[in-house]
Amino acid sequence: DIQISGNNYIDTSHIEDEIYPLVSSSLLSINLTDIQNKLQSIDYIDAVMVSRILPHTLIIHIVERSPILLLNMADKITFMDKKGTLLPANEKSISIFPVPVLSILDKNEPIDKYLGDITHFFQFLLAEYPIFYKNLSEVKIQAGVWEFYSDNNTKIYAHDSYLISQLNILKYFEKTVHPMRDLQHYRYIDLRIKDQVIVKEKYRKG
Repeated sequence: DIQISGNNYIDTSHIEDEIYPLVSSSLLSINLTDIQNKLQSIDYIDAVMVSRILPHTLIIHIVERSPILLLNMADKITFMDKKGTLLPANEKSISIFPVPVLSILDKNEPIDKYLGDITHFFQFLLAEYPIFYKNLSEVKIQAGVWEFYSDNNTKIYAHDSYLISQLNILKYFEKTVHPMRDLQHYRYIDLRIKDQVIVKEKYRKG
């Protein structure tokens, strides 16, 4: 009896197909480490816990990776999780994981140049500024500038050399204008001048 839990994205049948060659007739003779290593080699699996319950039950608990970004680079799309691990994107995964799209428009630079900064920055957002991440639909990186597009069509400009400090300033600014204003009330917000927030409101001329 094999009991599998924790898998939401990966089909149970896929997991079973991977482990059946490693499962013998005797529960005690099964190598749990081999099963764990085999399953952890599957995309979208972060960790696996395998245990026995005598006399005849094998317990497998799956911890899946969860994409936080869809990267669009050089005509190739791929997901990235919060640890910076790249995951394949296909029709099924794109329909299941509604995450912001990040496009790297500098085609002359390899993705490796940006992965560390992207991972670090989005770890910061998820931990310290989750409301910004929640309302984010698209990010574009080009010529030292990161452009953020919210679900409410607000565009935010930031310089790549001090991204986190700029977003901390934006978070403080958001607190000071609340509840009279939210970020959605602005057409654009420019953070590229140090220690300043330049805004243009929506629905207002000038």
